[in-house]
Amino acid sequence: MGILSVLGGCAAVSQGLDQPMRVDVLSQKGELIPDARCRAVNDKAKVRMRSGRVIGVRRSRADLVIQCAVDGQGVATGQAISRPNIGFLGNFAIAGGVIGAAVDDSAGTAYTYPTWIQMVIGEERLYDRSGHRDESLDTGTLVRKIDTGVAVASPVAAPAH
Repeated sequence: MGILSVLGGCAAVSQGLDQPMRVDVLSQKGELIPDARCRAVNDKAKVRMRSGRVIGVRRSRADLVIQCAVDGQGVATGQAISRPNIGFLGNFAIAGGVIGAAVDDSAGTAYTYPTWIQMVIGEERLYDRSGHRDESLDTGTLVRKIDTGVAVASPVAAPAH
């Protein structure tokens, strides 16, 4: 294991290139929307997924930008912050050292995103796993309301008599 850590970086061995992630999408009324069309993008890969399912996303030092769309309801956007994982720190505790850390950093394996996020149609949210490192749901922090792209019927004025 020590030799593998030096050659491949500790996080590359212990964490892998991809990490599992689940994206749930809520309507503006707070109802869970299964199978929303989502896309997650960072500097290493673009992944298409459906909400409510676990899929592998490519690890990277760069943040992960996620967008989900629901026909007739609009879009939800979010940004998952990339944070160093335990494998990266393992380079310094085990034999990987600076070389292993450099390999893991450039490959992206030294980083992890929140593993389960909840997006809301019509909102842009920020997700940061620094507040919780377990597998629990991250509802994110509201950044701003966004245009859902869905026309809202304006109230009809009562006819004048």
